[in-house]
Amino acid sequence: MSIAKQQVSDLLPCPVVFISTIHGEKRDIMTATALFVSEKEPLLTVSVAKRHLTSKLIERSGTFTLIIASESQKELALKLGSVRGDEEDKFQLFSIKTLPAEPGKPLVPADASAWLSCRVISRQDIDGYYVLLARVLEQKDFNKPPLLWQNSSFFGLKPL
Repeated sequence: MSIAKQQVSDLLPCPVVFISTIHGEKRDIMTATALFVSEKEPLLTVSVAKRHLTSKLIERSGTFTLIIASESQKELALKLGSVRGDEEDKFQLFSIKTLPAEPGKPLVPADASAWLSCRVISRQDIDGYYVLLARVLEQKDFNKPPLLWQNSSFFGLKPL
């Protein structure tokens, strides 16, 4: 019996984020991670499985909203990864409370740490995923500590 070795990449903490999308009458939300490429000219990158509804909606609309999960959203992060958006409306299934909806814009779960409205500027097809480079168009910070993921566990972020 062999023991699985820890991946060094597991040591890198990453923010827990949700990607919320909409196109026409279809909407979806999924758990993901994101990385800032540039803060001066706000650019970030995310990856989305090509077969997910989220990916299809982003391809059609060219936009998405990145929601930075707060410490209170650990359970939501786990739930969103358990269901496919093309089979269930996750907002209804999980009774996700949202900020007031704006016409044509993705929904933002209440209690989030922050949100960033993004437009895709580049897409790279890599092994069943699209790696998206996006420009941040708008953003809102709710001053709630973000949720982080490291070494297969969730953590809050507190100042030292």
